[in-house]
Amino acid sequence: MPLPRQLALRPQFGRGQICVETGASPGQAERTGAVKAAIGFTGWSSSPAACDHSNCGLVLFLAALAAFLMLSSSNSLFAQSSSAGQNLAAEPDGVISSGYRIHSSGELGYRSSDISGSGDMYDTLVNLQTGPRFLDETLSMQSLDHRGVPFDNLYLNSFGWGGDPNNVLGIRADKNKWYKLAGNFRRDQSFSDFNLLANPLNPPTSTPSIPVLNSPHSFDTTRRMSDVDLTLLPQSWVSFRLGFSHNNMTGPSYSSIHDGTDALLLQDWNTTMNSYRLGADWRILPRTVLSYDQFLDYYKGDTDYQLAPFAPALLSTGTPVELGLSIDTANKEPCAVLPPATSLIVGGVLTNNTCSAYFGYSRNQRIRTSTPTERLSWRSTDLQRLDLVGSYSYSSAAMNTPLDENFAGLITRTHTLAFNGTGVADANRISNVLDLEATLHLNQHLRLVETFYFWAYRIPQNGNFTEIDRDCTVPATCTLLTPLSATTPTIITTLPQSSFNQTWNRNETELAWDISKEAGARIGFRYGDRVFDVFNDYSGVETYNGFSTTGEDHFLVNEYTELLGLWARPTHALRFNFDLEHTNYDNVIVRMAPRKESRYRFQTTYKPRPWAVLGGSINILQDANADALTQYVGHNQNYGLTASLTPRERFGLDLAYNFNNVIQNALICFNDTPPAGVTLPFVDGATTPVNYCGNTLTGGVEVLSANPLLANSYYTNHTQFGMTAIRFKPVKRMTANVGYSITSVDGSTPQFNILQPLGSLQYKYSQPVANLSVDIGHKLAYNMGWNYYQYNEGSFVGPTAPRYFHANSVVDSLRYTF
Repeated sequence: MPLPRQLALRPQFGRGQICVETGASPGQAERTGAVKAAIGFTGWSSSPAACDHSNCGLVLFLAALAAFLMLSSSNSLFAQSSSAGQNLAAEPDGVISSGYRIHSSGELGYRSSDISGSGDMYDTLVNLQTGPRFLDETLSMQSLDHRGVPFDNLYLNSFGWGGDPNNVLGIRADKNKWYKLAGNFRRDQSFSDFNLLANPLNPPTSTPSIPVLNSPHSFDTTRRMSDVDLTLLPQSWVSFRLGFSHNNMTGPSYSSIHDGTDALLLQDWNTTMNSYRLGADWRILPRTVLSYDQFLDYYKGDTDYQLAPFAPALLSTGTPVELGLSIDTANKEPCAVLPPATSLIVGGVLTNNTCSAYFGYSRNQRIRTSTPTERLSWRSTDLQRLDLVGSYSYSSAAMNTPLDENFAGLITRTHTLAFNGTGVADANRISNVLDLEATLHLNQHLRLVETFYFWAYRIPQNGNFTEIDRDCTVPATCTLLTPLSATTPTIITTLPQSSFNQTWNRNETELAWDISKEAGARIGFRYGDRVFDVFNDYSGVETYNGFSTTGEDHFLVNEYTELLGLWARPTHALRFNFDLEHTNYDNVIVRMAPRKESRYRFQTTYKPRPWAVLGGSINILQDANADALTQYVGHNQNYGLTASLTPRERFGLDLAYNFNNVIQNALICFNDTPPAGVTLPFVDGATTPVNYCGNTLTGGVEVLSANPLLANSYYTNHTQFGMTAIRFKPVKRMTANVGYSITSVDGSTPQFNILQPLGSLQYKYSQPVANLSVDIGHKLAYNMGWNYYQYNEGSFVGPTAPRYFHANSVVDSLRYTF
């Protein structure tokens, strides 16, 4: 299976800090080229030419402005008298020119990466590429007397140019009393190929044996995001706001579909979101502001799907056919081997023409959505002892999506040789959101806080679809060799109408008491109700997962929550706070949803010395549902410790430890028959009780359902993270950092397949780091950074490509600062 390329993270070395991010392994360009060529993808680059038209204007403007300002500030620097100081590196106050105080920095470097093991897993987690980099750039200009033209303050920064998967260019500028401007452009390249995801785990005993070495749901996409926000007259009693955002995501990716068997699909991913914003703030009283906002969001989804090759073969007539992802001939996937043949494919020719297989598949489904939203908000502290905050918003979205789906091949279950589905669907989403909060200060130490939240939306939708199925006229003789002329077309017209509506009310009352300067407490109660209404109007009466396909379903869930909070600062060096929430629900939509939920949060900091800061935190979530058919119990417990020690100016030590414990247990019904000679403890320990899982007792004989086995399923995940970092300055002009972090995961889950490894439920991920920064004078610093990455799973690999890797990444750079 051809595979797309990379994700992204970035190491940045400078200012004595170590930041870890990603890059790519050798040989990735060839692999990516095959994917791009398959879909006509022209490529990407960090240059402005690689952006789309909507982004190019902003990128070019920001880049040109950055270059102009850098050159201008540099010329101003060189124009200064040499008497300004012989030791340029000792100038911490920047340069004063044309009424501005100017600071700037730039860092150029080269990264070298050496990878051993799985390049795809390295790209998924790290993705640091080899090559030259513009690691970092900053520029700040501050007016000395607020008389700057055209701005009083300007800040510009960027990083990641030259090949990093994450590039950012940002600018902030303001002119006293006139405007505030903020703009940024960001490009994120994301690669993912965790090869156990959606993997059918084809057994090596199949004939032929075709393992799925990469994830059928891998992707290599690039997202380009740009934002511009402008505020006019920010200090006036009336101010105005304008904004625009553009978000485009493109690139090759894979998916799968099941029509008779699972087929691999190539997705040419392409989505775009354009957002326009305008608003105004009116200060009607000295401490009362009324705001109005209008948001216009437009979404375009232009992702197409087409059949991708994985297990190709030829019919006896020479016609190519695709067998799909699941190749397990012992279990007749996609079919069995017919004697006297010893393999499903011999010499590239299919030996069994009754397989479920594909000649072709495509799906085109353009999506267009527009979402206008209006919001009115206010905040006021003019009334004595009463603070008011509130907002109301209304939005009405409209979506339209035409569908054209085509299949050719054989679906043995229905004896279908081809089908074509066309039609169009429309949907609307009408939303009302009201958020109110009032704080009444009863006295200097006691206040009552009342919060009300209302959210209601409805999604009416309708469609008009026509499907033409070409089913074999004689099912018994239906094969891949059967011509379409031997089929009977069946036309199915569907006119669905449905609506999903939800209303959520929540009211919270809280009494807060500042007992003294050293302690305080709060107590409260929250009540809420959620109403779900589902209306369907399909032809025929059918019930699916508890929802009727014709008629209306109504659900009401009430919640009751007790709130408690405490905070204390018994000494100047010690402080802590504690929060408790306990919620009861009188109904649930899904049986595994909790009927009882408790949250406990504790945080403390202790500063025994000015150079020592210690911290600790506890965050616990506990869920339970005593329904006899599920007996669901779960929790998520997180414990953390931190320490930051700087006993001397030239030495610092940071330590951190975190433990996260996740457990979910519930009764499940399932069906599984292990192959002969295979022992699966979870499956072997399951039972078939009467009156559970749909099993019944008829005439003294137990009648089993489609999923007759009952067992107590479990999921556990114990994650430990440890980190240490040491900073020291052996000499005045040299700063060094060394550190190490490790993530260790140990979990468990039921095994339904002997080929199923634990994968990401049992692994260790180690990351030693080190860097050195040397001030070489003349405002120059030499930086060298080293990162090491090692990913190793504790379980067996499974019928996939190995996922283990280790890698070294070294960056050498020069940084210029004034």
